[in-house]
Amino acid sequence: MAYDPQWTHGDQDGRLTAGADTVHLIDPQEVAQAINRRRLLTYQAAQDFSSHLHSGAPVRASTIDTAGPPPFHNLRTALTVAVLIPPAGSMGGDPATPTSMDWLWPIDDGDADKRLVSGLSAPGPDEVGLVCKINGTNNWTDGSLVPGVTGVRAVHLNELRMAVEYIRRGRWELPIYWMSGLFSLVPDTPWTAGLVAHTITGELRNVGYAVFRGDQSPPWGLTNITVRPSSFLEVTADADCTVEVFHCLRPMDFWNWPATWNEYNPGTSSAWASPGGTGLGDSVSLGTVELEADVPGQITGSAVLGGFQAIADGQQQNFLIRRVDVEWLSVAVAARAVVEFDLSAPPN
Repeated sequence: MAYDPQWTHGDQDGRLTAGADTVHLIDPQEVAQAINRRRLLTYQAAQDFSSHLHSGAPVRASTIDTAGPPPFHNLRTALTVAVLIPPAGSMGGDPATPTSMDWLWPIDDGDADKRLVSGLSAPGPDEVGLVCKINGTNNWTDGSLVPGVTGVRAVHLNELRMAVEYIRRGRWELPIYWMSGLFSLVPDTPWTAGLVAHTITGELRNVGYAVFRGDQSPPWGLTNITVRPSSFLEVTADADCTVEVFHCLRPMDFWNWPATWNEYNPGTSSAWASPGGTGLGDSVSLGTVELEADVPGQITGSAVLGGFQAIADGQQQNFLIRRVDVEWLSVAVAARAVVEFDLSAPPN
């Protein structure tokens, strides 16, 4: 998709002109805001740059290149380390979530969708070096800015802007945690998590969640993005079966009031529109997949795209899984959401 970052100063491409444009305070402030947006996307708290970037303060070389926490990562390090190498598993869980977060090269120039790395050391065969794409080398222009010696120039801000513009496509892998069984034979009792079954006499379904975003303010995770059609759900079962996965629209209290066949929240006596959780307003089907034992299967297509986008736009990040084929055996299931996305713009 097109990406149109908003920079206050610069030419039609958003570049400052050496020898003509003055570096203003707003220029590094905008880069810092864009970095913080990417920190939030990678489940990291935003940093406070105000000690260096405020009215009356000069634009410092240390802000660009050498500052470290406290008070904050300098802008170069923030991009090449904190953003490009985010801390997987920072939201906890078992397996830890996010399982992985990779930024992808967003331009269709023969390298599209390869994993984006800094390029300060040699990229691997399926990787793209960010700095090389910016200036054709393996380092920033003036690779070391010395406070009090090396002045901040237009090229330094231009390279930071280009880095921000290129770090705009991601692939996040998020495990789905199955938290409660919905068992038709004991409709008012939560049942075993992680199992599905379907027999002539009864059915066991499961509900759970993925951490697309946290509950911080502003939220950490996947918000204000455009989900790409290459996103998919992956499901694995320990026996041959056919399963259907749903985006569950109901809010649930998994820890205090696990859902049952009859109610999505027994604590408030909140009933499903249809017992089992697949009625109108309860959930939306994302698709069906026929599985071989221990072989991952994928669900793709417009329903997955729409479900992931709805979650990113603020709907419940809950899921429901049921077994479609009729067989007496209970089957253990695991699932993950692989979300590929582009940043929406503006903001940066």
